[in-house]
Amino acid sequence: MKGRASIKPPPGCADIPFTPLNGLLSSPLMSRPPLPDSAPIWSASTHPEPLAAGSSGSASQVFAMVLSAGCLLAGVCHLAFGYLFWQHGVEAMTWANVASVCTYAVAAVLLRRGRVAPAMLLLMAEVTLHAIAAVIVVGWESGFHLYLLVVIPGYLANQINRWPVRIAVSGSVSLAYVLLDVYGHRQAPLQAIPTEVLASLHVFNLATTLALLCVFTVMYVQLITRAERRLHELATTDSLTGLMNRRSMLAALQRLQSLRQRKPQPAALLLIDIDHFKQLNDTHGHALGDWALQAVADVLTIGVRDVDMVARWGGEEFLIALPDTTPEAALQVAERLRLNIAALRFPLPRSDGEPEGGEAREQRLTATFGLADLGAQQSLDGAIHLADVALYQGKQQGRNQVVQAP
Repeated sequence: MKGRASIKPPPGCADIPFTPLNGLLSSPLMSRPPLPDSAPIWSASTHPEPLAAGSSGSASQVFAMVLSAGCLLAGVCHLAFGYLFWQHGVEAMTWANVASVCTYAVAAVLLRRGRVAPAMLLLMAEVTLHAIAAVIVVGWESGFHLYLLVVIPGYLANQINRWPVRIAVSGSVSLAYVLLDVYGHRQAPLQAIPTEVLASLHVFNLATTLALLCVFTVMYVQLITRAERRLHELATTDSLTGLMNRRSMLAALQRLQSLRQRKPQPAALLLIDIDHFKQLNDTHGHALGDWALQAVADVLTIGVRDVDMVARWGGEEFLIALPDTTPEAALQVAERLRLNIAALRFPLPRSDGEPEGGEAREQRLTATFGLADLGAQQSLDGAIHLADVALYQGKQQGRNQVVQAP
């Protein structure tokens, strides 16, 4: 995961530049040799960004966009149908297609204004009435009844209307299709058109129906896939920082341990705790506390490799897993990250009565690190416990330091 491009300060904070790295990431003293080729357990390419409430691309919005495009295409098709029927002297269907074009124009306006539900009902009525009129006037063989097979499942799948409405409307259209089938096979059309024209209409309407069913199927599969992905992100990602949460980190560590049992390699754990975080929250409010957590998360993710795993472990604690890393190299990484966190500057809100032209105040952060070696045969709980003990020792010794477990 890449760091955020910018972190907005809480309301009322002074306008102080925020620079989390201060050039420390590129320090040659803190660099490590590159990893050998190996498949990452958790990489930047698979690390999702935090989910934003009310983000675009919902099922209802996609459905409305598809309907808008459908209105345009259907309007063009009905113009062509109207011209065809006018050429063959079928006046009733000529005017019916003119009415259909006007209906699609009204539906497009409703969709543009966000009134999706009435637009859908209008489109359902148009398709149903047009199919009935076409079968009665030019016959069942014209194939206009096939469009009802698209709108029935399409209306059932929409997320705009409630289920009773969806079932009632789709049931009514299904009944209309059955009755139309009975009528079309028993009654001759009111007006005959050339056989070749009728056959062409049937082929066109059949192909269009199949194409629409394919489009709706693909759209439905994409929406389901997107929903599954979002649910997975919600289950495995911390919503505030965008990092892995405790549950997903434990699963990733278990996979890492399984790989290392087959192919032993060094690994290390870093447990990080922001110093005096409760005091920061109590003094300056949770907005600044959340801002600090996001900034520290960015420092940690930018400061490690893609193959390394970073998680918000709980509260103000973070856990980093460093595959293929010796304790000595892990100590260098921890020290680099500690310096980067210490370089953070946070603008503080002005106190009551403080003059506007006065010098702006700022808050600094520090963090304590506990480092533990993750042996190939060692239990995860044991390694995490050792890192926690080392972290506690660092707190007792004055904070803002890296302590390595024995």
